[in-house]
Amino acid sequence: MGETPAEAARELREEMLEVLKQLNRDEMEDEESPGLERSELRHLLARGPLPQITDDRLDRALSILIGNGYVRELSDPRWAWSRGRTVVDRYGITTNGKAFLARALEKVGRI
Repeated sequence: MGETPAEAARELREEMLEVLKQLNRDEMEDEESPGLERSELRHLLARGPLPQITDDRLDRALSILIGNGYVRELSDPRWAWSRGRTVVDRYGITTNGKAFLARALEKVGRI
């Protein structure tokens, strides 16, 4: 039996919130080279809160977050000491993304 539209929407929202959490955490921890590459983001999500996330679901969540101005694409090359290499194409959270994340977490009573 397939999931209902309400279940699918709830799942997508949770995926988007997890993406925002990871991007927010990265920005706070790595101010010199903020942003996560798509593969890094996928790895972090699969290793933790979303072990079954597919590439298509991640792409959909990123597309929606970018379209709403909550995530931005970064393509400026930066040396990342923590990674030991230069990172180029990656995603970063915006101020609007941080505000959305804070509101969403307040609703469930945890920040």
